[in-house]
Amino acid sequence: MNLSPISGAGAFAVASINVGAAGNVVVSADTPGIDLGLNLTVCQSDPATGACFNPPAGSVSLNIAKNATPTFSVFADGNSNVAFDPGNHRVRMRFVSTNETRGSTSVAVRTEN
Repeated sequence: MNLSPISGAGAFAVASINVGAAGNVVVSADTPGIDLGLNLTVCQSDPATGACFNPPAGSVSLNIAKNATPTFSVFADGNSNVAFDPGNHRVRMRFVSTNETRGSTSVAVRTEN
């Protein structure tokens, strides 16, 4: 994800599929193990338009049916430079149920030059 050098903002989308049983899931984003000075928010989004169903927040709680394919948007807002270091500078999206991570993905993040 490229962050704007002017606003420090960026976003990316995530598609998912629940290959397990239906259940309650908390979806959130973080920067694992490193403080990049980013405020991260997420929302469940409409797969056809990308629009958020509700305003972005620190996490989203929802019940995901078996074989359902919800989509999400992650928004980053920061005011410091994030150097190009794709091995370490990453935003991770986590899917947690019953206090256990059931799935995750990540994307490299940097301030666009």
